Amino acid sequence: MRKTLALGILVLIGLGALIRLRGMDELEAQHVPQPTPTPVASAYDETVETREVTLPAESWYAIQTGIYSTAEAAQEKRDAYAQRGAPGYVNQDGEKWRVYIACYGDKDDAAAVRERLSVNQGVETYLHSWVCPEITLRLTGMVGQLDVVETGLTLMHQAANVLRDNAALLDGGERTLGEARSVVAALDESIRLWQDTAGDRFTRPYPELVEMEMQLAAGWKEKHAALQETESATALSAAMKLQAMALYDESCALRQALME
Repeated sequence: MRKTLALGILVLIGLGALIRLRGMDELEAQHVPQPTPTPVASAYDETVETREVTLPAESWYAIQTGIYSTAEAAQEKRDAYAQRGAPGYVNQDGEKWRVYIACYGDKDDAAAVRERLSVNQGVETYLHSWVCPEITLRLTGMVGQLDVVETGLTLMHQAANVLRDNAALLDGGERTLGEARSVVAALDESIRLWQDTAGDRFTRPYPELVEMEMQLAAGWKEKHAALQETESATALSAAMKLQAMALYDESCALRQALME
């Protein structure tokens, strides 16, 4: 029952990812040109199958405060904004480091916030499209295990979207502090349930990709603690933005690793 509940909850926040699984313990991702999406099953089915699923490209619109040639310079800028209560985040982009203070799923929303910062506070920023690449993967293996891996590949990405969007709602007065805390609690429960389910369905040592997913999920513990430490709506909103950017960055990095 607990396993079924775990996958049921995860379906609500978004599924979609793919790997190739051989037997019980060998995991391999393959890039293929033309995918055929397949729904996720919630039951632990031991039937062997092959799937293809595309994780579509996604763009976040980042309010960027600067771009630097060294990580140290970017971190100094980030720290300066953090001291002012803004959630500075450093993203490495090739040989450059960008500093963001907020991200949005809608370009117009980001542009409106950037305009307010310029007019009301005299803060010069830039609008940067932060793109997570599309990837198509093929998966072969037992359905019950593949469901878990597939879910894990999108879990943190969807959590990032939830935090990002609810931070904006909190800023706009469309979420109360209590409601935003409930959102964070629901994400924590979903991630913990996924970890428990993955631990049940795979044996150690985990396949390489499962290990990558487990490490990504394990990092949520520290992020969740930071979110819980906040005492006001303003502080929680800033923390949600910061952790959303970190989760998105990590999720995109995982996709990049699978494409290499």
